[in-house]
Amino acid sequence: MSNYPRRMQARELILSLLFLLLTSIYPNTSQAQWRSAVTQGITQTPPLQLKNLAGQDFNLSTYKGKVIIVNFWASWCEPCREEFDELIYLQEKYAAKGLKVVAVNLGEMKPRITQFLKGSGITENAIEILQDRNSTIYKTWKARGIPTSFLVGKNGKIESVWIGSIDNADSDEVKAKIEALLRQ
Repeated sequence: MSNYPRRMQARELILSLLFLLLTSIYPNTSQAQWRSAVTQGITQTPPLQLKNLAGQDFNLSTYKGKVIIVNFWASWCEPCREEFDELIYLQEKYAAKGLKVVAVNLGEMKPRITQFLKGSGITENAIEILQDRNSTIYKTWKARGIPTSFLVGKNGKIESVWIGSIDNADSDEVKAKIEALLRQ
């Protein structure tokens, strides 16, 4: 008899233990909410200058006067993948009122990102996608896991941080903070 069943059992046990470990370390997305940037250790908005998928420069400082969501993600992160439609929804719903959503990809090359987009039926320009190939911006922004979203007010200051996936962009929890900043 082969060792296949034993190997599968061992693999399943290891994966289960890894899942339990990760879910105990990273926040539960059902408890995700906007948090104060100060409580996350952020007192100033770090610079954000990267290239987008078209190779054009993006500089956050040129968007003063707009409300910006800066989201850190990767295509291998399942909650990030699931959240992408919510980010696009927010961009479409509030763009005319002054919201811009920026998705900062961590460490992946353009072919991998475009493969994810095509496989998900998302166009490259649905939201601004930036490449943080060395994760230096991620570290500078003190993101704690992915996905993490920062809400930047019209004054250029980080107002709130959402750690975990935005599961329902139409929820009062998500909309209230964005709409309040858009009214300022």
